[in-house]
Amino acid sequence: MVIEVRLSGRRQIFTDKFIIDKTNILEVLGEAFSIHEKNREEMLYLFEYAKGNQPILKREKEVRPEINEKIVDNMASEILEFKLGYEFGSPITYVQRARRDIKSRNALFSFIKKLFTSEESKKEDLRVAAINEMMVEECKSAKDLQLAKDVKTCGVGYRLILPKRFKAGTSVFDLLVLNPLNTFVVYSNDAYREPLLGVTYFPHIDGSITFGCYAKTAYFKIEMGVVGNFEQAFLESSNTLGEIPIIEYINDYDRMGCFERVIPLMDALNTVDSDRVNDIAQHVQNLLWGDNVKIDKDQYKELRAEGMIVTKSEQGRQATLKYLESVLNQSENQTLVDYVKQQILDITNTPSRSELSGGSTGSATNMSTGWMSAETDAKEKEQIWSASERRETAIILKIIKTSDEIDADIAELNLSDIEIRFSRSRTYDLATKCNSLATLIRIGIDPLRAIETVGLFTDPQQVTLDSAERIDMILFPNAKTSQENEDPYKKRQPDITDQPSKVSVSDE
Repeated sequence: MVIEVRLSGRRQIFTDKFIIDKTNILEVLGEAFSIHEKNREEMLYLFEYAKGNQPILKREKEVRPEINEKIVDNMASEILEFKLGYEFGSPITYVQRARRDIKSRNALFSFIKKLFTSEESKKEDLRVAAINEMMVEECKSAKDLQLAKDVKTCGVGYRLILPKRFKAGTSVFDLLVLNPLNTFVVYSNDAYREPLLGVTYFPHIDGSITFGCYAKTAYFKIEMGVVGNFEQAFLESSNTLGEIPIIEYINDYDRMGCFERVIPLMDALNTVDSDRVNDIAQHVQNLLWGDNVKIDKDQYKELRAEGMIVTKSEQGRQATLKYLESVLNQSENQTLVDYVKQQILDITNTPSRSELSGGSTGSATNMSTGWMSAETDAKEKEQIWSASERRETAIILKIIKTSDEIDADIAELNLSDIEIRFSRSRTYDLATKCNSLATLIRIGIDPLRAIETVGLFTDPQQVTLDSAERIDMILFPNAKTSQENEDPYKKRQPDITDQPSKVSVSDE
């Protein structure tokens, strides 16, 4: 399959209907499905491209077709794997967003003391920790990675959240990752862009398709026949959640994959690499040229197949027999290859693996090799991901509040109490982060905020709960020994503030 038009992101699907029910569901589904089919074709192309099935493999060569090497330098996979590892290599966790019981911060000591003695604050911490435990039961980190692979490859991905079908632990909901090739969401065609219909479908062997459609108040099961027509008969049940449980995640606002913008450059790179190998193959299989060499016609056909050509010159010229040879300038080709590769890495905000010579400091090295650009891009994508994650969290909290198997105290958790936390690059500059953490806590910063800021842990909420008692003992000791009187936050090892590091993030 060859996509002739240049890919420019998936189309968002809208409808002019503001309420979807059994009177218009077939009309809305038919219009949306036709748009989804165009997106699906492009998504299939991108998934195959990331696997290495790229246009160069279908190249036809008219001159000397027997020498047609097809080399795939699969930078799409390299970019994809980096984005997944860097942005989603550590689990996404929930932390408490704010302390609701704090009214005044006039007195630093009373603020810290109240922070650690407030029963309400402790309850809120435990509620958020309970949500994180449910996420562990649902293997959310692995499912996030699966979802992120879809989002980073084709620009969109989908998650389905439903009440638990078979309860085995503390979790009361199911997290399911849907195939983006068979899923789409329809939005209202107004300023709100509110999701009105979530659809996932399942093709059958006989060619028919079963559609599961979630509207605000109802669930529809619709069958499409082999001829491609929606059948009028469908099953309807109520949607007790009152929300669309299919959440659409996007990579950016253009709905493009992480390598989609540089596909022309990657195709050019494949062409250059293939032609370089062709040059070597052609050198090994050079044509043998004979001038003024007498050969029978029948013999010439056999020799031509073996790589020989014969010409005739004016009479009296000496017969010539030699190999024809023309070699590409490999140094110039390498310059072109290096340029194209660097352009691909720069546009996709992927760090270069080349080592720099000289005495650059850690920060300068991070900027020159692209790690700072990668971090900036990751922070931008976090904000986009968080918007969908909050919709998902709102549905999870609604399931928790309506469940009879959850402690009533946990059900009091509100969406505004939860902050979504991404963790990356936790261990580099470890000494600096430890010193910073100690200083932040010492001057009265909320321990949870301090632990979040330094970014050492994947689950700041749980670390804060586990460490609260020890921090409380250090900040408010009843009695001190001579050894305990020593400042526990004294800098005990040199860090980046003492001597600039020459080690980049990528080297850690």
